[in-house]
Amino acid sequence: MQEGKQATGGKGQAVTLARELGLLALVATAVCTVIGGGINVLTVGIQGKVPGIGPYVPLAFVLGVVPAVLAALCYAILASAMPRAGGGYIYASRGFHPFLGFMATFSKWIGLSAATGVLAYMDVVLLASGIGYLDPYLSVSPAIAFLISGAGKLIVGLTMIWVFWLINLLGVRTYGWVVILLMIFELAGGLVVIATGLLRHPGDFAAAFASHPGAIMTQTLAKAGLAGKSIAEVAATAAPSAGGLLRVLLATTWIFFAYIGFYTISQAGGEARNPRRLLPRAFLLATFIICSYYLLFSWSVYHLVPWRFVAGFVAAAPSDISVPLLIGVLLPPALASFVALMAGLSLANDLPPMLMSSSRLFFAWANDGVFPRSLAAVNSRFRTPHWALTASGLLATVFLLACYRWQSYFAGVDTVIIAFTFTYLVVSASVLSLPLRNPGIAGRVAFIRSRSGRILVACLAIGVLLPLLVLEISLLGRASTIFWLGAMCVGGLIFLIMWLRATRAGQDLDQVFSVLPTISEEEESEEF
Repeated sequence: MQEGKQATGGKGQAVTLARELGLLALVATAVCTVIGGGINVLTVGIQGKVPGIGPYVPLAFVLGVVPAVLAALCYAILASAMPRAGGGYIYASRGFHPFLGFMATFSKWIGLSAATGVLAYMDVVLLASGIGYLDPYLSVSPAIAFLISGAGKLIVGLTMIWVFWLINLLGVRTYGWVVILLMIFELAGGLVVIATGLLRHPGDFAAAFASHPGAIMTQTLAKAGLAGKSIAEVAATAAPSAGGLLRVLLATTWIFFAYIGFYTISQAGGEARNPRRLLPRAFLLATFIICSYYLLFSWSVYHLVPWRFVAGFVAAAPSDISVPLLIGVLLPPALASFVALMAGLSLANDLPPMLMSSSRLFFAWANDGVFPRSLAAVNSRFRTPHWALTASGLLATVFLLACYRWQSYFAGVDTVIIAFTFTYLVVSASVLSLPLRNPGIAGRVAFIRSRSGRILVACLAIGVLLPLLVLEISLLGRASTIFWLGAMCVGGLIFLIMWLRATRAGQDLDQVFSVLPTISEEEESEEF
């Protein structure tokens, strides 16, 4: 590993990451990452991905909770013993093996950066859709035209990435307040959808649909070749529901993507107050909020809108249908615009925690010497890893530019599903191997203190995640798998170069990876 100098404060003390994130900010980090704008598309789009799922979408969301909760429990166990920036990388490198820890998280870093760039590019269209509801009243056509143009997607997307980079740079306290506010706005838009769906009934939707009050719905129907068709006529084009366990399980494989992201709590382990106590609580509370929200959201949609109509609409216009589009038929223009804008905001909400998470991975690697030690520098004023943040922002920018160049989202972003599931598998295995590899660190576990209980949780997680990974690889196809394997190979080569250099320098790598990094982080409180 490379030796490096730490930035120092006025009295010569090392500048460290600041432990200033409380429980609410940690929960908001997970909620903003997990509950993105994708839920507004996936809830209805799943009818196209798994034809015949029919009315069982809410059930698939319930089943999708199982691997998410098991993985969250494994993260909570390890977070209570190793509350450090880098999360899954620290857990796997200290608890299982440093090579696997880096390989898994490197492919996840690539996927996260791709997702950040793609989401910034796609979010501009959702924002234009939200503004579109107000066009008949405020004449915002020029703004919409700019947003849906290639230049608009590029300029606004780049602005979002680097504004959120700046927010991250200004310190975790600023970051914490921003994600809390974003979470509140995001949930407010979702609650309008949930209330509308549960308090109204299909007859209300049919009456509103027949009158076509919304210009957005009218334009979308015409684009899909469904202008003038009734609900029954659209529904007649849908395949009959096959239902059955296989359909539900296939849908669950896709829907699990909606749950990935709670891991971001672990990446903030170096900046959480009383982390051994707060991190497990944050995992559990965030998981409860997310699971409850998804169940109510999907239930409300299919309570209001006939699933056959959704399936027929998706078959005709798979890229145009969304929950705000359907619910907007029943809402006044101002409220419909609010829901659509909050859907766009939900997608943008992913960006701050994704940048935070990916940068902390890079920071942890550099702190261990996988990358030059200087890249783990902490800004002396804001106490944030500025070089790691910049590296993640630049890679996200590359992927956004790729979207702009080919006027389409980068298909490789789908590999983030494979990368995350593989990382969850490695972390779950780390729960089993930690007592053997690092018994001293294992003795610090403060969540599920019973070793047999931890073994049970880890085995259940592995038993669920392994077949899920196999299903994901088969469903996502050859291109996504090749891209993921390519990222793994690049990561393996980088780690091998680091290992050979460190070995030649006579460094004891077993010692490096047997202890927790402390040089760039404040010592956490031991209070319980």
